[in-house]
Amino acid sequence: MATKTARRIAAGIFLTLPLTLWAQVTQPIAGSVKKVTGNVTLRRGGASMPATEGMHILPHDVLETPAGGSVGIILQDGTRVAMGANTTLEIDRFVYEPSEGKLGLLLRLVRGVMVYVSGKIAQFSADSVKVETPVGVVGLRGTEVAISLEGQ
Repeated sequence: MATKTARRIAAGIFLTLPLTLWAQVTQPIAGSVKKVTGNVTLRRGGASMPATEGMHILPHDVLETPAGGSVGIILQDGTRVAMGANTTLEIDRFVYEPSEGKLGLLLRLVRGVMVYVSGKIAQFSADSVKVETPVGVVGLRGTEVAISLEGQ
């Protein structure tokens, strides 16, 4: 009986492992964390983890800084984003496939302060970069900008 159970478990692992690895490989890396001050949190799916320098950022990741915290990230196209204290930012969409003409960046600033310095996406396709906030959308055209949301 124990042998049958062990075989079933092994078969289940054997059959699901390739799917798990495939799902991880197909997730494009949007960028990485360059500098962290304080207990910055990264939310990915349903999981929450401490953000650490060198950690990869994926599309749909959410970064949250506490009071006194900050984080700096760099995206694959060279875009740089710095977040101040008490800030929540989602990397909603990141597409950087210039050889195929596929470019796009959508950041969702929920609260706090961020500084954005454009990379190649803005250089190649100025209309493809946006920052969404609870009060509106900012189209970024290859520049440097700071945004501060006050209140909640």
